[in-house]
Amino acid sequence: MTTSNPGVPVKYTGRETPFIDRLYGSSLPFNPGQTRVVTDLELAAKLLRHEDVFTRGEDSAPAPEPTKPEGDDTAALLKDADKNKKALQETENLRMDLVESLNAMDKDALQAFALEKFSQKVPKNLSVDNMRAKVVELLDQFGAP
Repeated sequence: MTTSNPGVPVKYTGRETPFIDRLYGSSLPFNPGQTRVVTDLELAAKLLRHEDVFTRGEDSAPAPEPTKPEGDDTAALLKDADKNKKALQETENLRMDLVESLNAMDKDALQAFALEKFSQKVPKNLSVDNMRAKVVELLDQFGAP
């Protein structure tokens, strides 16, 4: 019976136009009075916990919308948000790997790395820990090489 409507209808009753979910990382936009069929049941349950801005929508109301060309784009928006989350996670993993390799470097290696990758000179009279901190700052400022 739930094959035609695989998600939970969630209606936004708040006043913010548009409301964009940032709390749960879905980046799902809602306009006041809009009902979206949220296929991620865990996300739907989390949204419905906030009774002041979300209510459970009518099961029959949003069902015809996906057949229209401009229909409910909730699934596509959730997929894009998931893709963006994965890209950010990969970037953070790359950064952490670089920081781990910086932690194993001595002064000469840190100085050479900063000069080669960021075209920045790091003073050699700094302690090893301060040099690492400086190179990590360069990594955060300019991004992964």
